[in-house]
Amino acid sequence: MKLFRLGGITFSFHWLFVVLLFLLAFFGYFSETLMLFGLVLAHELVHLLTARAQGLEVSEVELFPFGGVAKLEDVLELDPQVESVVSLAGPIFNFILAALALLLYAKYPAWQQHKMLLLFIRSNLTLGFFNLLPALPLDGGRILRARLSGVLGFRQATELAIRISQLLALLLFVLALYLFYLGDLHLTLLAAAFFLYFASEKEKTAAMYAFIRGLGRKKRILYEQGVMPLVSLLSLRDTPMKDILRHFAMKKFHRVLIINKEGRVIGEVMEDEIVETIVKEGLYATIGTALRHK
Repeated sequence: MKLFRLGGITFSFHWLFVVLLFLLAFFGYFSETLMLFGLVLAHELVHLLTARAQGLEVSEVELFPFGGVAKLEDVLELDPQVESVVSLAGPIFNFILAALALLLYAKYPAWQQHKMLLLFIRSNLTLGFFNLLPALPLDGGRILRARLSGVLGFRQATELAIRISQLLALLLFVLALYLFYLGDLHLTLLAAAFFLYFASEKEKTAAMYAFIRGLGRKKRILYEQGVMPLVSLLSLRDTPMKDILRHFAMKKFHRVLIINKEGRVIGEVMEDEIVETIVKEGLYATIGTALRHK
């Protein structure tokens, strides 16, 4: 659901955020609803400003109950260092707001009577700590992926982070059911469980498209920088492209030596040739297909 457009960036609501805001307002929490919306929006604006400071172009932001997902139009989005910096900006912003509010609370006794100030502090701490959970598409999940991608490659790191996300979603759902059994209904806990599960599923597709898009632009970066580390991989002719991509890293260029079942090298393909073959034949084409296209 499209919300507004600002500075060339489209902001939209995820349906789960709309449902949560409606339920909060319906049950008499209108002020809390406005605060939640404002903090989530501010959290994402900080991400956007940090992304642009890192040289990234942002085209769209989708707001979820506990944060948002930005669609970035640059290969640098897959740079582990850049992803970590952009991801940390949101939670740090929330912690700074909470710290400033705590100073007001401690210095001015009259402010201690304001429930909205306590809610402001609690909401910022909740947003900050929740977003640091190691689950995609939360900031903590992106930081985890950035750390893992240097060892596992971007795609494998994403797959592992998604599995962790769905495990956390299941644990939150079980916790919500247990609390409900004890007579305490936690709508936000249920919303968090559904959010993590469905958003991580969506991240799986988005990450793959971003990864392939990044590979397609890497050759341009190579020409601009003049040098890039080269990594050689060894593969059987019948290995699907999707399995080859699992071993690719964003700051390196790749060459794949293709062997037959006797272990004899029958050819080689470069990374850009693999990307061209994927565009034409799809992810499930074999590496031997790229060799035939040469």
